[in-house]
Amino acid sequence: MSQQAFSLLQPGVQEAIWRMGWKDFKPIQVRSIHAVCETANHLVICAQTAGGKTEAAFLPIISRLAAEPQPSVQALYVGPLKALINDQFRRLEELCATLEIPVHRWHGDVPANQKKALRDNPGGILLITPESLESNFINFGVQVPRVYRHLSFVVIDELHSFLSNVRGVHLQSLLSRLSAATGCSPRLVGLSATLADPQAARAFLAPDAADSVQVIEDTSAKREIKFGIKAFLKRPQEGKETAPRLTPEQALALANNLTAPTAPDEKALEASIGEHTAPESSKPERSGEDELDEIADDVIKNFQLSTNLIFGNSKQSIEVLADRLHQRVRHEKWPADPFVVHHGSLSKDLREDAEAILKSGVPTTALCSSTLEMGIDIGHVRAVGQVDTPWSVSSMVQRLGRSGRRAGEAAVMRMYVREESPHGRSTLTDLLYPDLLRAIAMTRLMLAKWLEPFDQNRMNLSTLVHQVLSCLKQTGGMRAADLFHALCQRGPFRNVTQPQFAVLLRGLGGHDLIEQTPQGELILGLAGERITAAFDFYAAFETTEEFVIRCGSEEIGKLAADIIPPVGEHLLLAGKRWCVEEILPAQKLAFVTLAPGGKAPPFRGGTGDIHTRVVGEMKAVLSGEEEPAYLDENAKLLLRAARRTARAVGLADRDIIVGRQSVQWFPWAGTRTLLTLGLLAKAAKVVCEVDRLSITYQLPSAEAFHVHLRQVVSSASDALALARLMPVRAVEKFDDYVPEDLLDEANARSRLNVTEAREACAAAPR
Repeated sequence: MSQQAFSLLQPGVQEAIWRMGWKDFKPIQVRSIHAVCETANHLVICAQTAGGKTEAAFLPIISRLAAEPQPSVQALYVGPLKALINDQFRRLEELCATLEIPVHRWHGDVPANQKKALRDNPGGILLITPESLESNFINFGVQVPRVYRHLSFVVIDELHSFLSNVRGVHLQSLLSRLSAATGCSPRLVGLSATLADPQAARAFLAPDAADSVQVIEDTSAKREIKFGIKAFLKRPQEGKETAPRLTPEQALALANNLTAPTAPDEKALEASIGEHTAPESSKPERSGEDELDEIADDVIKNFQLSTNLIFGNSKQSIEVLADRLHQRVRHEKWPADPFVVHHGSLSKDLREDAEAILKSGVPTTALCSSTLEMGIDIGHVRAVGQVDTPWSVSSMVQRLGRSGRRAGEAAVMRMYVREESPHGRSTLTDLLYPDLLRAIAMTRLMLAKWLEPFDQNRMNLSTLVHQVLSCLKQTGGMRAADLFHALCQRGPFRNVTQPQFAVLLRGLGGHDLIEQTPQGELILGLAGERITAAFDFYAAFETTEEFVIRCGSEEIGKLAADIIPPVGEHLLLAGKRWCVEEILPAQKLAFVTLAPGGKAPPFRGGTGDIHTRVVGEMKAVLSGEEEPAYLDENAKLLLRAARRTARAVGLADRDIIVGRQSVQWFPWAGTRTLLTLGLLAKAAKVVCEVDRLSITYQLPSAEAFHVHLRQVVSSASDALALARLMPVRAVEKFDDYVPEDLLDEANARSRLNVTEAREACAAAPR
C-alpha cells in the first residue's frame, strides 16, 4: 500500500479500504489521491476499462465528505446511462457503508418516494443522468439552491461520450446553471477510457481556464490485442432478388475479368458484371443460408462457452442476429440458451436480467448496442464481437476495451463485415467493398493510436432553445440580457453572439414559445408552457416517439413508432420474434404474441459521419499491397477484388474516371466534405450524385469537370450560401423553432466543410 497516499485519506476511509481487502493502490489512484487532496485543480482521469478510475476519483472525494459532512448534496456523479448509474451506486454504497455518507440515485427508474426523501433531507453523493438533473430544474427549481448549496465535486463518468454532442452541451449548461443557482464552484473530475485530445476534455470542463485541468493518464497498462476481421457477402438488396449471392472466390474472379473501357458507365458495368453474376454462371449457394447464418455459425463456434459481448451499429441488427441464434438453439435442442439481448429499448427488468446473467459466471453472450459499451460492471468479458464496421475509431477502441480486463489477458475482437454481393446494378463504389476498406483503415488508425477529434465549433442552437425554455420554466421569467449572460457568456453557448441571440429570441416569440411582459421580462408563452410540460422535454436531444410493446400484461420493451409493423406482421424485440396483434395509437401501446415461426421482418440499417482521416486511410489500403494478418481468407479475397477492380478502371492511378457523359471523382473525403462538394455542384447548376466514396457529375468531358473545379476554387460561394441549399435543414430537436437564416449559420458550421472541399478541388488530378 502506498503509505503516502493512504495517509492523506480520512481514517474511516482507510478502515473501509482495509475491510475490503485492498493490498495496494494502482498508480493512477495514487496520483489522483494526491491531486484531489493537495491541489485545487479540476481533473481528467484516463485509464482503460476496469483500470480503477472510479475509486481513483471517489476515494479522496469520500474522504473530504467524511471529514466535513454538510446538509446538502456534496458530490454529484453524472453518468450517461441508467445501468451505469445503478452499477456505480452499488459500488459506492459498499465504499460508504460505514462512513455515514448517504448515496442516492436519480433517474427514470428510481421510485418517486426515494427522490422526495433526497429533496427533504439532502446529503452525501447523488448519482444522476443529465436528463434527470434537468428535471430538477424544471420541477423543483426553487429547491435547487438548498439541495445543492454545499456541492463540492462533480464527477462525470464516460467523459468522452459527452464531448462534442448535444448531451454534452446540455450537461455543460446544467452545471453552469447549478453553479449560478448555488453560488458554488465545485471541482470537476472527468473519467474516461479513450481520449483523442486531452485539450478538448480540458476545454469541456473549464472553458475559461483549461490550464487548471490536470490530466492523469494510466500509461502503465499495456495489453496484447487479438483482432480479426471476417468478411461475408450478403444477398443483393430488395428488388435484386434474382441475382445470386456470390462466394468471395467468385467475386474475385469477376474482378479479374472485369472490363470497363474508360469509366464505370452504368450500362457497360452492368453488362460486364451481369455476365459473371448470371445465375447459370454461379455455383448454387447453400439452401436457405445467408450471411447471417454464416455469422451465427462463427458466433456459436467462438462465443458460446464464455462471457462475451457482441455489438451492432443498430438495435435492429442485433435483434436480427439474436433471432437467428435463438432459432438455432431451439432447432438443435440445446439444454440452455447462452444468448441474451441488451439495449435501451428493452424494459428495465429484461435489461437487469441480462446484466445479472452476465455477472453470474454462467457462459453468456450478450448481443448489445452502446448500452454495454460503457463501463457497466458485467463481470469478466473474454471477447467482443462487432457486427458491421463501427462508425468511428473511438467507438471501436471503446468496445474492444470491454474485453481483456484481467491481468495478462489479451483484448479480443472479432469483426463481422458484410458487403453486398456483386450484381448487375452494382456501382463502382459497391465493387470496392467500402465497409471492408473502412474496417481495415480504422484498425490501422486504432493501432496508430489515432482517434477522431472533437468538434468545438458548433452553435448548438437547438440545445440553446431548450435551455432558454428551461430557464424560464425554472425561474418564472428572466430578462434577455440575463439569459444571454447565463447561457452564452457564462454557459457553453459561446459561439452565439448577442445579435444572434436576439434573433433567436424573436424567432421563439414568433412561435409563441416565449413572450415579453410590460416590465421587460421574458416568460413562457402558451406553446412554451405546453412543450416544457411534456415528459420528453428533459432530453435536449431528439427522442423518437416510442410505443410500449406488451405480451399480455408483461412489458417486453419499447420501439420507435415508425418501425412498428402493421397488425398481423412481425417484429423482433428481446431477441424473440413477435406477431403484432393490436396497436393502440392513443395509448402508444402495441400488443404482441410470441411467434417463433413467423416471417422475419426487414432489416433497417443506419448511417454515420465518417472522418476524412478514415477515408484517406481507406485510399491507402486500396492502393497498397499488404494483406493484414488479421483478415480471414474471405476478407483477403474481397480486398484483392477491390484492388483489382480499382486497377481495371484506372482508379489506382488517378481519382477521376471519365465516362461517355459523366465524370466520377473519388476525392477520398469525409462525410461532411462529400456533402459540401455535392452542394457546390448544386450551386453551380451541375447535376451530380453523391455516394459513400465518390461524386458522379453529369458533365460531357474531363475539361468540363476541371472547369467546374476551378470555379469552385475561385468562387465566392461560402458555407452559409450552401447551407441554404440543404434538402433537410432542421435535424435537431428544436431546430424547427430557429429562424431559418440563423439555422443556416449553424448548419454551415456543423455539417459542412467548405475549406476541405476547396482543397480537394484544388488538389484533384488533371
